Amino acid sequence: MSAGLQTLRIRSDTAELGRVRRRVASWAEAAGLGQPQARRLQLAVDETVANAIEHGIEDDRRRVIVIATPARGRLTVTVRYRGPAFDPTTAPAPSTQDALRRRAEHGYGLHLIRTLVDDVAYRRDGPTNEVRLTARA
Repeated sequence: MSAGLQTLRIRSDTAELGRVRRRVASWAEAAGLGQPQARRLQLAVDETVANAIEHGIEDDRRRVIVIATPARGRLTVTVRYRGPAFDPTTAPAPSTQDALRRRAEHGYGLHLIRTLVDDVAYRRDGPTNEVRLTARA
């Protein structure tokens, strides 16, 4: 991967998730992540973007920006979007046991995001949420 940031801007539409997954896979390969780490990062980014689109963005004309920051031995992917503040690092995750008992279709996302990557960080920049997901090789 060339030095510096790589950016993908998408519409606030879940139809864009395939494009996000493909780009993250490409970034992960270029950054030298192994297949298992790359797939976990890909899934965590997919879930983060889907949550932003489905729960965070109030105006479907808004964009989601996905940014890759390579570094030695790791790749950080940042998901930026405008919407109400939501910190996935401190929000209580729903009980996965309860979700399984109810056979719920939703309620696993925060758990997945937190367990799939090596680090999750959050920052609020004015009206913009910024979720940073890091995977190490």
